[in-house]
Formats: sequence, C-alpha cells, structure tokens
Amino acid sequence: MKKNAGIVLAMILYAFLAVGIVFVIYIGGTYPVGADAMSHVYKGNVLYHNISQGNWYPLYDNLWYNGVQMLRYWAPLPVYFSAFCQFLAGGSDINGYLIYISLVFYGGALVWLYIGIRQQRIMLGTFVGVLWFFLPNNLYTLFVVGHLGRALLMVFLPLILYFIEISLVKGRWKTVCKIVPIYACMLLCDLEYAAVFALIMLSYLLIYRIINHQKGRCIPIMCAMLLGFALIGIWLVPSLRGGKLADDALRMMKGYFQDAVISLDPVRRLTRGNVDYYFGLSVFLLAVFGAVCGKKRSLHGFWAGLIIFACTTTSMCAIFAKIPGGRYIWMLQFISIALCFILYSFVTWDTLKRGFVVICCIILVVDIVPSYTLIYHGKGTLTASENMEQSAQGTLIAKARKITKQRAALIDGSTRGAMAPYLLTDYNGAKVPESFGTGWRAATTSNNIARLNDAVEEGFYLFLFDRCLELGDDTVLIKKSELRDPDKDLIEVTECAQKLGYRLAASNDSYLLYHIKTYEKFGTTCQYEGLAIGSSSDFLAYGYPNIEPGDSNNVNDYSYDKLSKYKVIYLSGFTYDDKDKAEKMLLKLSEAGVRIIVNGDGIPDNPQTKIKEFMGVECQDIYFQNGYPVLYTKEGEMDTSLFDVDKRNWKTVYLNGLDNTMGYLYDTGVKIDFAGNVENDNIVFLGINLTYHYFLTRDESVGKFLGSLMDDSLAELPDRALVPLDIAQAGDQIIIISPQDQVNTTIAYQDIFDSSEKIHSVHNLLEVNSGETKITLKYPYFWPGMIVSIFGVIGWILFGVWMRKRQILNKS
Repeated sequence: MKKNAGIVLAMILYAFLAVGIVFVIYIGGTYPVGADAMSHVYKGNVLYHNISQGNWYPLYDNLWYNGVQMLRYWAPLPVYFSAFCQFLAGGSDINGYLIYISLVFYGGALVWLYIGIRQQRIMLGTFVGVLWFFLPNNLYTLFVVGHLGRALLMVFLPLILYFIEISLVKGRWKTVCKIVPIYACMLLCDLEYAAVFALIMLSYLLIYRIINHQKGRCIPIMCAMLLGFALIGIWLVPSLRGGKLADDALRMMKGYFQDAVISLDPVRRLTRGNVDYYFGLSVFLLAVFGAVCGKKRSLHGFWAGLIIFACTTTSMCAIFAKIPGGRYIWMLQFISIALCFILYSFVTWDTLKRGFVVICCIILVVDIVPSYTLIYHGKGTLTASENMEQSAQGTLIAKARKITKQRAALIDGSTRGAMAPYLLTDYNGAKVPESFGTGWRAATTSNNIARLNDAVEEGFYLFLFDRCLELGDDTVLIKKSELRDPDKDLIEVTECAQKLGYRLAASNDSYLLYHIKTYEKFGTTCQYEGLAIGSSSDFLAYGYPNIEPGDSNNVNDYSYDKLSKYKVIYLSGFTYDDKDKAEKMLLKLSEAGVRIIVNGDGIPDNPQTKIKEFMGVECQDIYFQNGYPVLYTKEGEMDTSLFDVDKRNWKTVYLNGLDNTMGYLYDTGVKIDFAGNVENDNIVFLGINLTYHYFLTRDESVGKFLGSLMDDSLAELPDRALVPLDIAQAGDQIIIISPQDQVNTTIAYQDIFDSSEKIHSVHNLLEVNSGETKITLKYPYFWPGMIVSIFGVIGWILFGVWMRKRQILNKS
C-alpha cells in the first residue's frame, strides 16, 4: 500500500510540474522557441485541419516549397502528436505547443518512474524522471534547436534501453518482443536519430557479448530492432526513395563536434548563454565515478556513455569523415543517448550507498540550474500572439501577406528559424504559399532555393529575381544583411528587380520588400540561349542568367536537336555513358556554330586511365595558395583577386593537349595553359577553376575574360513571359488549365503526380501543355512499402513464437 501511495504521489507531482512548466513558458510570451519549433507546429496544424476534413494522411501540402510531400520526408509521429495536442487545445496550434511540451515532460517522467518501480528504486526513479527533462542537453534540443520530434523520441529512449538491458539480463521473450514497437515509434519520431541509436546499440552489444561471453541474447535484440524497421515499411520505403542529402555534409558535420572542455564547462552557459551543446560536468563525473566504482550490472552503461562522449570531441570528426556514411553522423546531436546510458546505470546501481546517491543527486541538480533561462524568460509584457504580430510587422511579413497573389520568397538566411516561414504562411489564418520553408530535404526544389540563397549572398541580383519569377514568386522579401554588401548594394538590387518588373513595395532598416503585378495565378514560358550541364555547372549561370541548368548531368541524355537550339553549352561536373558518342555530338554541334565550353575541373575521370580527359585534352593537378599568379591572355595580363579566406588552398587543374592557347601562366618558371581551343574555335577548354573563382570574388577582369569566351547576350535576361493559369486543388486532385503548351506552372514536380495528359519536370517544376490537365496524387511505393510492413508484422509474430519456444527449451 505504501508503495502504491508513493507511485500515485509521484504521478501527481509530475502533473503539477508539467502544469508549472507550461505556466512559466506561457507568462514569458515568447514561445514557441527553438529554430525548428514552428516547423513542427506548422505541420501539426496542417494535419489537424486535414483530419477535420476527413483526410487522415495528406499526401501533399501546397504552401511550402512550391508544394511538398509533408509526411513522406518528415517523421510523421511528432506531426500526429502535435495535431492531437492542438485538438486538446481546442484548435489553437500555439496552445497545442504548450500541451506538447507538458506531455513530453510527463511521458518521459513516467517512463523513468516505471524503470524505478521495476528496479525497486521508486524514489530514485521519480527523481531521474524529473531530471531527464531538465538536463541541459535535452532543454537545448527542445528550446534552442526546437526539434519537437527528437524531444518526443526522448520519451521512448529510456524505455527501449530498459527493455534491452532486461533482455540481456533475463532473456524473456515478451521483453524482447516489446522492443519492436518501441523502436518503430522511435523511427517514426526521428529516422536519422533512431538509426544512429541502432548503430550505437550494435557496438554496445558486441562489447557486451565479448565481456560477458553471452552468445544467445544479443542477436535477438538486433533482430527486434530490424523488425522495427520492417514494421514501418509502408512509410519507410517511400521516405528513403527520394529526398535530399546535404551536399556539404562534410563541412556541416564540423559544427557538430566540439572540444571536450566546451562540452563540460558549466560556467560557459553563464558567460556566453546557451549557445553550445553541454554534456554536463555532473553527468560526466557520475559516469567516471560509476565506471571506476560501479558493479558489473551497471558498469556497461557508464562506459558506453563515456565512449559516446569521446566520440563528440573535435578529434573524432576526422575519423567519422573517413567512415562510409560517417559524414552524416553528427555526434553532438546524440548526447542524450549517452546521458540515458549513464542515468540508467545510476538507477540500477543498487549497491551504491544512500549517502553517495544523495550527493550525486544534489550535484546533478546544481548543474542544471544555469540552464533555467531556456525555459524562464521572465514575465513578458506581450502575449505570444502579440509578439508574433509585432515580429510580422517588423520584418514586413505582414505587408508581404497582404500583397502576395500567388507565392512569396522569403530570403532571410533562416535567421529567424522556422518562425518567419510560419508567420508568412500559416499565422493568423493567412494561407500564403511560399518558395521557402524549413526542412529543405523534403523539397524537390531544394536546388532552386539554394541558388537563390547563393545569388543573394554573392550579389547576383539579376539572376535572383529572374529565378524568383520562374518559381512563381510575385513577392520577394529580402533581409538586407543577406546582401553581398548591404551598404553598397541597395541601389543595385532595386535596379535589378526593376528590370524584371518588380517594384520596391516597402522597406525598413532591415528588410526590402519587392512585388510585381501579375495574374492571380500564373506560370511562365522561357527561351534560354545557353545550357549548363553538370553538377558544378551552376556557378557560371549566376553571372549569365540566360544560361539554364540542364535537368540531367549526363551528356548522352541530350539529343543533337535539343542542344542545337542553344548558342552556348557549358559543361562542368558532367557524366557520360558513351564517351565517344558524347564527343562526336559536341564536335558536330561546334561545327554547326554552337560554342562548347568545358570546365577542366568538372571533367570526369576516364574509366580506363583514371585521368581527367575529354576530347583529347588532359587535366593535371596544380595547387595555388592565397591567389593565382599573373594570368596571361590575348587581351593582356590579369592580376586577379585573392582567394576567399576559407579557400586559400586552391586545388585545381591545368590543361594539356590544346590546339590553340587562349590563356596561360607560369608556375615555377614553367609555362602551363589554362584556356584554349581544340578541333575548332567553338570548342573552348577552361582550367584553374576560373568560373568558381569569379562566382566567389566577382573579379571584373575574370568576368571580362569569361565574357569574351561566350556570347554577350548570355549576361542579359532570358526571354521569360508570364502566362495566366487556372489552378484548383480538391482533395487528392490538382486541375490546371493552360492557354498554351510547355508552360512552367511554378508548382514543384512530385513523383506522386499521375496524369493521363503529358506532364514533365523542368528545373524541378511541373510543365504542362495547353488545355486541362488533371493530376491525381497517389501514395508513393505503396505496394513495396506494404509488403515490407506485412513481412514486419508476420516476422514479429514468428519472432515471438520462436523466442517463446527458445525460452521454454532453455528452461527445460
């Protein structure tokens, strides 16, 4: 009876604390906080309204990224949970956020209480249940990163660790089988995080098996986790087919490893604020104490936590970068797994004297105090809604909402996280579509919007507004600090906007708002005079907007008839299936008057010789530091700008085998060529990565030289025209009426579009012909995913039967 009373009191305590947390956040008036928090709130709101209309799984959302498959590439369980919380809040998405936070705290606390009950340590389980939410790293995930999906996963993390540990100790078949649905829920909260957890557990189980000489209990656990993958196949299969991975993952991963001193410095939060991941000095000391003094049962968890911590340090970054797929494992994000191991071992360390337990608990509490500012921001003078409206006014988003007819582009460098896209698209009843959003990996137009960001950052404003028009943006909102030179470029950016028909609708100290008068719904047609083929061919197009990006990097995918329509074809980062055929077609094009420009740095290696070679020109490596030497051309000498600071070590190529030299330099007294012709004057090879240098520096002399290699018209705008369209969406059907053929609808092309009429993907956008086009949205890879899920369910049942028989045999 006394035990049951203690459990009830703990649950009541948790309820009061959950309400207290919500109250503290509410009176601050600054919620929701966290870079991605509003992204999750937005998705939950979209799902909530779809469910209210009878659509429990919306395939498509037309508001972000020119249209996106919301539940395909974003983990669905947090979205459904957010929609449920919004339902509990009476339909308010902002109040639903508060309920979400409270339930995450309460759920996580109950899990630790359950563990404490099962381990006969109710008091300690109750304490850790409260502590788990308030650990600095967990607060950082929730209130700085704003990853509500990962916060929900934290509820399942200690639960699955408990069942894994019990399975290792006792090997009960029911316990092992429970791992399957719990791990499936983790995958549906955050696929990447859960997958890394599986890798960590694989390593942990291998070490456990070696130390304890147990052969029969580790493999069933991994089988259970594999069945968790299979169980969600209906969602997992389509989510893995498509989507985007970060092209610059190697650069980005460096920001997710840090010095151990930073991870363990408790004072840093007071001097710098909560800007870094904090492992926790108290938890680290507890892990060291447990690893040295703990008993066999709890020892593994302490050591596992310390090893994971070691993997978060800067020195490990280079090691992970060399492991296949390692560049996508950003270890600082997985600190909570280490914390869970350590706290679980602390709870199960039943031989530790009570006095030491109390001391450890006090130290843990003291360590979390400096992170209180992540929750408590003082008593605000404005409500959350009033703060949002004030933000919308100050950023000109409120004005943009009023004047936008079709779609808006918000270019702010994501300085306001997901809040700005939410304010534009979904706040206060506004339903303004936009070309941006948050969670770019789900966007088929991710390359398009990346080009817009690059164009603003590097000062290619003519390119910027032309491509905004291609995306259907009649409104463009730019944060001044994102311009290449905010002080000098204000006049230039407005002049470039005016050339496209945009006018400055409003401005303040921080933002510029442009708008163009268009049809209510419109598409575009466009004729380009140049074509860029290859993964690195974009860099030339920024300065020459009359060059369009090819939809394939493979030269053999293009026909002679298609390519002969262009004046210039630029190749960089291209591929081919048949080298001889590709060379012959390009030679034929050059003889017909088409200028072919080949960037030596973007030539693929010859499969036989492993040398960069194409059309008889070989590329040899060369290195420059800080800048080029003097470059010699027919127009004279070029003394170019220095390289960017982060590009000072410049690895590139020079050219051998040219018939006619157009540019050369001297390296240690040896003359080497970097530009010239082969076969005829219309085939130009270019080395030393000069086009990328121009993209980074806007060097006038380099720009003039590049201009001499191609038609002057390529620096002008392409012939783009607006076309009125009639677009309607009802349920899972989109109907488009176009007055002419080959019209870019400005809608992002999706592989779930199905139509009896001809539709095409051009520059990742949907192109239709004249007349009415009916498009039906179909669930992607339904049968392959369903088959995997069916195998998962059957496998789970058979696995349980096998484990039960195995346990019976072992007992006998």
